[in-house]
Amino acid sequence: MRKDDEVSDPESLNWTNPAADEIDQVEKSIKRHPGKRLDNRLDQLKRVFEAWADFSASFNVLLDKCEKDDDFISELIRNVGDRTKQHRIIRSLDQAAIAYTAGLGAVIDQSRAVVQAQSPAIQDEYARRASVIMKGHPGGPFLAKLRNYVLHNVAAPWTFSGTFGEVSTGRVALDSASLLEDNKSWSRDAKDFIVANGESIQLSPLIAPYSEAMVEHIGWIFPTVAAANAKILKECDELIQTRNLLLSGGVTDGRDWELRIAHMSENIKRADRGEPHTDYRTGLPIFDDDPA
Repeated sequence: MRKDDEVSDPESLNWTNPAADEIDQVEKSIKRHPGKRLDNRLDQLKRVFEAWADFSASFNVLLDKCEKDDDFISELIRNVGDRTKQHRIIRSLDQAAIAYTAGLGAVIDQSRAVVQAQSPAIQDEYARRASVIMKGHPGGPFLAKLRNYVLHNVAAPWTFSGTFGEVSTGRVALDSASLLEDNKSWSRDAKDFIVANGESIQLSPLIAPYSEAMVEHIGWIFPTVAAANAKILKECDELIQTRNLLLSGGVTDGRDWELRIAHMSENIKRADRGEPHTDYRTGLPIFDDDPA
């Protein structure tokens, strides 16, 4: 095969896409397009939020275990003997608290950053919704500021108590006096919440309700911002479709990607069964013209 033929033959290692220059220009246009930057930003916020939601669920499960499992309750209130298991449980609580509060801080900061780049109407609605959460979940500001305490001060000041009977119950809480020793960590709302809860703050009643409220609050951002920026997002999608058509030699713009992958998977199953592949476009069997 001549060198010129190699350049034009897709099977050759020396093959160059004839639309390479055009593809490069489209790629550059996509990277600098405001729609692409916004899409990336929303995707990043979604990933951070989903990570925090998982931390929240795990933290809630651990607290439930600590307050309802006889063995956990017994170990947490132990004050003599071998406390190895108690230390392991506390370490798990520390890990969960650090992940939860750091994740919550990231969600709050990044959601604000996304909203601040939007119209005043969206910013006002976001602030109104946040205010509703604060009123309905006064522990929210405390949980948000707990990050400052456990990341910049000392480990969470856990306190444990429990009762045994037909139904054993435990209580995992944070010591209020220890929390209030650090004046810099708390906002006025958070400090008022600590004081109002007396000697200690039980966390389990706070986590799940606040998480549900945040799911609705942060979830509102994505469709709202997408609708407000529909024009630039559509422009970016059209550029991506153009790139896909160039890359595929005009075969697909990428919108049927899931269907194509499903078809490829089904063809593999057909081959395993000894059946011929089928053509994606026509659905007809593909037979090998050269059995040898």
